[in-house]
Amino acid sequence: MKNFTPFSLLIALIACVSTYGQNSFPASGSVGIGTLTPNPSYALDVNGTVNASQIFATQLNVTDLLVNGSAVQSSPWTINGNDLSYTTGSVEVSTLDATALLLNGTNVVSSPWTINGNDISYTTGDVDVATLNATNILLNGSPIDSGSSPWTINGNDLSYTTGSVEVSTLEATSLLLNGTNVVSSPWTINGNDLSYTAGDIEVGSLDATSLLLNETNVVSSPWTINGNDLSYTAGDIEVGSLDATSLLLNGTNVVSSPWTINGNDLSYTAGTVGVSNLNASGSVGIGTTNTQGYMLAVAGNVVAEAVKVELQGNWPDFVFEKEYDLIGLLETESFIKKYGHLPNVPSAEEVKQNGISLGEMDAKLLQKIEELTLHTIQQQKEIEDLKAANQKLDEQNKLIQNLLERLEKVENASKKP
Repeated sequence: MKNFTPFSLLIALIACVSTYGQNSFPASGSVGIGTLTPNPSYALDVNGTVNASQIFATQLNVTDLLVNGSAVQSSPWTINGNDLSYTTGSVEVSTLDATALLLNGTNVVSSPWTINGNDISYTTGDVDVATLNATNILLNGSPIDSGSSPWTINGNDLSYTTGSVEVSTLEATSLLLNGTNVVSSPWTINGNDLSYTAGDIEVGSLDATSLLLNETNVVSSPWTINGNDLSYTAGDIEVGSLDATSLLLNGTNVVSSPWTINGNDLSYTAGTVGVSNLNASGSVGIGTTNTQGYMLAVAGNVVAEAVKVELQGNWPDFVFEKEYDLIGLLETESFIKKYGHLPNVPSAEEVKQNGISLGEMDAKLLQKIEELTLHTIQQQKEIEDLKAANQKLDEQNKLIQNLLERLEKVENASKKP
């Protein structure tokens, strides 16, 4: 009987196993399970199902891979080289430790995202989130879902019911205002701008870094915000179109009042107007809408305790200057007979057509009074001269009368026999 050494028996056993069934266990190269032609690219090539509690491999090529009895290949995970991708559903991660983290194919480390331990923060630009599922959401370091915060989470909705919310940039697929979709309402979203083109807006509290009115910053303009009131305390306001349920002027509703606005003109056609201070760039008409180009037009009587007129021209004191050429009374008489009114005074027809300026007419009347004063002074001098001449004549008449009486006595004495 031929003797076999233990080593030869081991060689024979390996040879038998290597050729048994569909398995291949060569001394070198790739090992095949379920195949006699393993892929030379892999150290182990399995044609079948592998079930194991733990698997450690640098490269693994199997038809089906079970982990704890569950098929990995039928899950939403995808293996591409060293990359492991998840394309369906949500992934809940308690702790993530990775050399690189990609978000939509972009490295988070080099993007505006910042990783600090288990925290990930975004400090630049906008974040577009379709669905957010998290245990805790912090706003400025405070949990939103805590009872001390005014935020309320209901499913995918986040509500804020107390105080004011300061938002630098808002990007959302839909924006609701009091439960109404802003997109279908009169609101219009253009990029980061939100405009309202119809109706009125009632705002409880407005907190913004800048507020523009007709593209002008209200904060730096003369507008003042006091609660729900917006007031303008300096200059003029030019309004292209004003649509309001009520418009107050000095606390009085203008819509129901007798005021009428025509361009820059403001007219009042009924009742009495009490004005303490009026400053306007346009014209004001009271009792009429046709101001005829004047700053103030009144169709009716005006009563005032005092009226002050400041003239830009000279006051007629020039009449008393020596060089003034005073028109004589005879020349004035001739002018009146010819034209029917005083020189340098408008006629009745001119006043009817053009009216009169109070300041100019007062100056002309004063000029005539001063001229009459000069004539009166001249006449008084002539009267005084005539009085002196008459007194001399009276004295001469008395002397003549005395001489006549003496002459008569002499004549009578000479006639006696």
